[in-house]
Amino acid sequence: MMERGLPLNVYRGAQRLMVATTAPGLEPQNIRIEVEGRRLSIRGAVRGLGQERKQGYLREWTVGPYERAVDLPESVDASRANASYDNGVLVVIFPLSPRPISGAITLLKVGTAKGQRIRHVGRDLRPVG
Repeated sequence: MMERGLPLNVYRGAQRLMVATTAPGLEPQNIRIEVEGRRLSIRGAVRGLGQERKQGYLREWTVGPYERAVDLPESVDASRANASYDNGVLVVIFPLSPRPISGAITLLKVGTAKGQRIRHVGRDLRPVG
């Protein structure tokens, strides 16, 4: 899997760490967020149907798998993270923790009327309306 320059913003709140990234062209169920210790990894695949069958004049949007990994500045509890993906923006909020608690989040696809919004709380994946 190739490393791509997926832009990330990391913010600290009173008791949480928030990570935000632009990820247009992704299907939520193909995004995987993992925390191992203090290492955050975001994986997915950018789609681009039909791009390989067309003559390109300008190609700034590349398709295929990507992975972005970054060390978080503080320990978080990944088992209690909240994640949302709407209009091509992925936001993950992790509660701070005295020691790192590893975990993984796989987003589920929910209705398309207003984009995608998914929340992961504790052990359950639940769509949020």
